[in-house]
Order: sequence, then C-alpha cells, then structure tokens
Amino acid sequence: MTAATSPDEGRDGLVAASLVGGRASHTAGVRAFDAARAGRPPTAPLALPGISLQGPGGGLSDLRYMLMGRIVPSVLYALLGYEVIAGAITSRLSPVTWLTVVGGPVREALFAAFCLIPCVLFVIRPKPQSTDGRILPRVVAFLGTAILLLSGTGLGGGMTIFTVPAWVGTVSTMVLVGATAGAVWGLLTLRLSFGIFPAARSLVTGGPYRLVRHPLYVCEILSALVMVVSSGRLATIALVAIFCALQVTRIHYEESLLSKSFPEWEAWAAGRARLIPGVW
Repeated sequence: MTAATSPDEGRDGLVAASLVGGRASHTAGVRAFDAARAGRPPTAPLALPGISLQGPGGGLSDLRYMLMGRIVPSVLYALLGYEVIAGAITSRLSPVTWLTVVGGPVREALFAAFCLIPCVLFVIRPKPQSTDGRILPRVVAFLGTAILLLSGTGLGGGMTIFTVPAWVGTVSTMVLVGATAGAVWGLLTLRLSFGIFPAARSLVTGGPYRLVRHPLYVCEILSALVMVVSSGRLATIALVAIFCALQVTRIHYEESLLSKSFPEWEAWAAGRARLIPGVW
C-alpha cells in the first residue's frame, strides 16, 4: 500500500534520504517542496546510486504491469471484499446493541471499502515513474499485505493463551473501528498513488499525511495489535508479530526509494515521525 507519497504503500512507507552536497542538497529539497506546494511542475526523479530504480516502459514491461500491477491485485482485493460482504450478510447479531452494530456491520462495511476501493485504483492509476525492481522488497510488500488482509477476514484459531475483561473488549472494538476508518481515509488520500510494491508516482502530503509519514501503516499495525488483544490466540500473535516486522522493513525500502525519487521528500519528511510522533 503506498506512503505519504507513493511507493505503492504501500507507499505509505518512507529512511532519511541520502544527503548529496550537504546543506546545498537540503536547501534544494526545501525549494523543491515549496514549489510543489505552490502548484508548480514536480521535479523529475533523481538518478542516484544505491537503489534499483526502474523506469517502466516497453511492450513486455507494459504486459507485465497490466498483469501484476492491475489484474492480479484487483482480483485479489475483489475476492477478499466479496468474502467480507458475504460473511456480513450471513452473520447474525446477538444481542443487537450499539457495540455489536459498530463492531459488526459498521466495521465490516469499512473493511469491505478498504478491500474494494483498490480494485478501481489498480485499474485507473498511472504507471509509476520509478520502482524498486529488487525481489526482496516486493516479497516483503506482498507478504505484509496478504497477512493483514487475511487476518482481517477472520483468519485465526488455535490455542487461546489469554482472555481480556469485557471493558477491554469494548475499547478494542472502538479502536479497531477507528483504525479501519483511518485506513480508508489514508487510502482515499493516496488515491492513484496507492499500491502494494515500492513505486514512486507522486508526493502525497495532505490528509493524514500531514501528521505522520505512514498513516496507513499506523492504522494497519494498530488494527493488527487490537486483533491480538481481542483474540488472545497464539496463532494471531505470531501472525501479527511477523506482520509488524514486515511493515517496518517495508517502510525502510519505501523511504529509500522515495528519497531518491523526489528531492522534496526530505524536506517534507524532516518534520514528521514515521509512525509514532516523538518515538520513531
């Protein structure tokens, strides 16, 4: 899924950029960022060493992008969205209270939106101006996305190692609904910059990206942690631990790409934490 800019947070993700030319480079980044905010044409990607930047183009490349960048992810998200909706239709609320409604149909509707909106975005979004063509960043991004989506559709089971009081469950439900709504907000803010694999399309700085560099990842990790508290299952804990490690790794890959694709990224990122203000 793709960051304040757009490696396909993923592009939500973004490590501090390599400084080229010291203070002069930083000043250039500030000017570029100001120019972008003023509506002037965006700066072309930087051709800097240290990462595999790959400009899309050519017949074979276009065919591969059509398959892996549009059709496959659209079908994957559509199937997951269908599963969420089908499960919501067949479920029964017992008892019917404000909490079961918010934690049931409301949360399921938000998660269905999170799954189905990308189906459109994948089809209409432009090809990225640069991508990280290495295998490992792509594997990390795919696994991180797959674990989150599968967990959100109810994957779990196995041994329960702890239970929580009812009031903790109530708080967890509200946090989960809020995090899911925040993820949808981040998705709608990214719009055509959204994706799964690290790629640079445009620099997104509005909406929740005014607060942190990776708001979509914040909401996803928060949702995953709530699932741990709510289920208490060993399998869920293991999945969430792997998921969090993958997302942190994903952030480093995406930030490395973004810092080299957009000179203005450094100036924007300097005033924002990656995930938690004052911590990281």
